[in-house]
Amino acid sequence: MTLLQRIITAVTLSLAAAGFTVNQIGLPAPVERAAIFAGLLVLTPEMEGTRFKAYPDTGGVWTICTGHTGGVRRGDQATEPECAAYLQSDLGESVDFVQERAGPVGLFCKIAIADMHYNVGHGAVAKSTLLRRANAGDQLGTAEQFGRWVYVGGKDCRIAANDCGGIVVRRSIQRELCRVGL
Repeated sequence: MTLLQRIITAVTLSLAAAGFTVNQIGLPAPVERAAIFAGLLVLTPEMEGTRFKAYPDTGGVWTICTGHTGGVRRGDQATEPECAAYLQSDLGESVDFVQERAGPVGLFCKIAIADMHYNVGHGAVAKSTLLRRANAGDQLGTAEQFGRWVYVGGKDCRIAANDCGGIVVRRSIQRELCRVGL
């Protein structure tokens, strides 16, 4: 089963447990939140990986666990329960952002935007064309914006020698996720 299929399955099961379907419009906010969270719990750890010792990510930001950056310094170490708590909190912030700021796009597109928020941060997504397109209800235009985010620290991640090709893969998955249902 592909990553995209696993995300769709997790979201579908989350919605079914609450008595809803993927195609329903106007989901109650707590149900939508749980579904976005379910999708992120499949997508984000797969894309981030987990490390228990602090390391500089490809952009030079000190990172630990599953992409956690808040207050991380060289030499920091974390336990599995600490990493799980960071992930829960950090994903929650991304889900809050999407529910508050992303416009009338589909549920899977909101998952993609939340993962982008998790990956590049609040400031970058908040002022992006990607978010403006989502707020205009242009889901196809939103999906196509993911392909523009392929640079890390000024490096073009489409160039193999720059050793950041995972970003290109992640953006492709986000784009495809945002296109689900179109």
